Amino acid sequence: MNENEASPITIHAVEKKSAFVARWVVAAVRKGKWKVGDRLPPEREIAEQLGVSRTAVREALSSLQMVDLIEPRVGDGNYVNGSVDSESDIDDALEAITESQSLVEVWVIRKKLESIIARLALRKANNEDIRKMERCFAAIEQAVNNVDPDAYLSTNSDFHRALAQAAKNPFLRRSVLPLIEITEYQLAREVTKSTVRDHGVHLVKMHRDILDAIINRDEEHMVEIMSDHFRSSEAVFLKRPKPRNGGDLLRET
Repeated sequence: MNENEASPITIHAVEKKSAFVARWVVAAVRKGKWKVGDRLPPEREIAEQLGVSRTAVREALSSLQMVDLIEPRVGDGNYVNGSVDSESDIDDALEAITESQSLVEVWVIRKKLESIIARLALRKANNEDIRKMERCFAAIEQAVNNVDPDAYLSTNSDFHRALAQAAKNPFLRRSVLPLIEITEYQLAREVTKSTVRDHGVHLVKMHRDILDAIINRDEEHMVEIMSDHFRSSEAVFLKRPKPRNGGDLLRET
């Protein structure tokens, strides 16, 4: 790879690094470096190549997922999914991510969508969907055991993407994926080793409960499980009081 291929555009001092990364990816796709169906390099590799942080890369890829240039595939990275016609689309997507300083506005919508998605997944998930969710769950356990906040955020997002895929509803899936990306980006500021160490046991249990409900087709308890999942997550990530009837689910931070 020559120097021009590595940096199809030039970074400007006044431009945010995430915007630079996003335009770099778009330019590379337009020049044919990556075609539809090709997998992008890992976040860490892009960050090292461009001399930016992984946070900047994560924000850039999230914006490109929102405009359908990039498609995240569970446990397999990011793939080129299409093309971007307007640079303003990228600007709008980046603004949507960076202006969501509070997780609350995203969380409320995501909670409603994922409750519907979970019920559909319970009814429609096939064996391959369940195996994929089991692999994601195993990766969550590993991330918690390793006390690795970056890995936890990534594997948690993979689990919820797999859940959305299992619901077999393209409209709902396309609606929730950007919210998952925004949430992961925002939580990167909050989740630390201490967070994973203090709450890891329950973070694992929450995902195990969702998976078990789908495996057992336990529709009666799925609504309650998803409600508890988001309430407990709010206690950790949004620093809201934990539910009164939640027992010793979480230790206060």
